[in-house]
Amino acid sequence: MQWRGSGFVVLSWWYLVAGLAAAGVLIIAFLDVRWGGRLVAAAFFVGALIRLVARPSRKAGGLTVRSRPLDVLILVALGVGVLIASATVNLGANVPSRTSVTRSAN
Repeated sequence: MQWRGSGFVVLSWWYLVAGLAAAGVLIIAFLDVRWGGRLVAAAFFVGALIRLVARPSRKAGGLTVRSRPLDVLILVALGVGVLIASATVNLGANVPSRTSVTRSAN
């Protein structure tokens, strides 16, 4: 599916990565923080893999921003960061409610 002058070909692989990341964000928002974070991290890793193996460079579409090694390094670092953040989030924290108003005697 190739249309000259359309953005579909230019951003083709980017749509896959963006779709995975969007699905991860929706899972974080409505279902589970850890599984959503894993999916967002997977999107970064898939983006890094596509950027690494796509030859010539223009085949990577919207994933081509800088040099190949720098793009791969940034995407892997973001994936590792999101994976660590989603794995270490404290879901059972006892945080006092901010909605209740209490008066203190002065």
